[in-house]
Amino acid sequence: MSPGLVFDTVLAFSLVVLAVITLRQRTPGEAVVQLMIFGLLLALSWLRVDAPDLALTEAAIGSGVTGALLLAALRRTGFGKPFPAPVSAWLRYPVTLGCAVLGLILSLVVMQSWHHPAGLTELTRQYMPETGTENPVTAVILNYRAYDTLLEIGVLLVAALSVYTLSGPASGTPVKPPGPIFRFYMRIMTPVFWLVVPYMVWVGGRAPGGAFQAGALLSGLGALTLLGPSPWPMRLRRRVVRWGLTLGFTLFLAAAAWMWQHGNFLGYPPEQAKNWILLIEIACTLSIGISLTVMFAGCAGWLHEDPKIAPESAAQAPKRRHP
Repeated sequence: MSPGLVFDTVLAFSLVVLAVITLRQRTPGEAVVQLMIFGLLLALSWLRVDAPDLALTEAAIGSGVTGALLLAALRRTGFGKPFPAPVSAWLRYPVTLGCAVLGLILSLVVMQSWHHPAGLTELTRQYMPETGTENPVTAVILNYRAYDTLLEIGVLLVAALSVYTLSGPASGTPVKPPGPIFRFYMRIMTPVFWLVVPYMVWVGGRAPGGAFQAGALLSGLGALTLLGPSPWPMRLRRRVVRWGLTLGFTLFLAAAAWMWQHGNFLGYPPEQAKNWILLIEIACTLSIGISLTVMFAGCAGWLHEDPKIAPESAAQAPKRRHP
C-alpha cells in the first residue's frame, strides 16, 4: 500500500470520526470548534482530489468565516450553554439509519460512474477561449453559471441586511484592550492581507482563486480589525459600508442589463469578456468582504455600537452606544 493511499485512508476515517464527535458535543461552543477542525480536514481532502479552488473556499469560508460567525453568535448566547434535550430514540435512530442508507447509495453511484466520461469537461475546454479566462472554475462560475453567481451575491446582500435589521440595539460586551502580541500581529499581517486579497482576485483568471476566496480573506481582516486596537465603525450609516455592500450585486446586475441590450443576458462579448470578469470579480470581492464583516459584527452585537474603546480594562470599559 502506497503512502498516499495510507494518508487518504486515515484522512477519510478521521473525517467520519470527527463528524460523529462534533454531533455528540454537549455544548454549542465545543461543537463549533470541532466543526472548524472538520472544515480544515475537509479542505485538505479537496486538495487531495486536485480541487484547490474548493479547498481554498472550504478553508476560508466553510471553516474560517462560518466558524467566526458561529462563535460571534455564541458570544451573545453563551458558549457553555448545553444543547436542548435530545430527540427521542424513536425518531433519532430511523433518521440515522436513513442517512446511512443515503450515504451508501451515493457511494455506490460514485463508484459506478468512476470510469465514465467526465460529463461536460471536454465541452467546457472547447469553449474556454471565449470565456475570457484560463481557469475552468472561474469560467464555470462567471460564464456558464453566471445566473447562479448573480443570485448568490444577491442572497449574501439580503443576509447582511437581515442581520443588520434583526441585530437591534447594541448588546455586545466591549472588547478588552488588545495586548502587545495582538497589536504586533495586526501591524505585520494587515499589509499581508492587502497584498494577498488583490493577488487572489487577479490570479483567479488562470489559477485557483477568485472573488469568494479573496472576499473571505477581506472579511477576516475586517473581523480582526473589529477586535483590534483601533476598530472601524461597522454601521450602515457609513457610506463605505453601504456602497461596499451593494457594489457587487449592483455592478453585476448593471453588466447583465448592458449585455442584454447588446446581445444575451450575461453573455459577455468574447473580446471584452476578460475585462468584464475582472471588474465583476473586484466589485464582488469588496461586497463579499464587507457583507461577511457586517454579519460578524451583527452576530457579536457590535453592529450598532460605537467601536471606540477606552484604554481602561474590560470591566471599566464603557458600553458602545447606539448611533
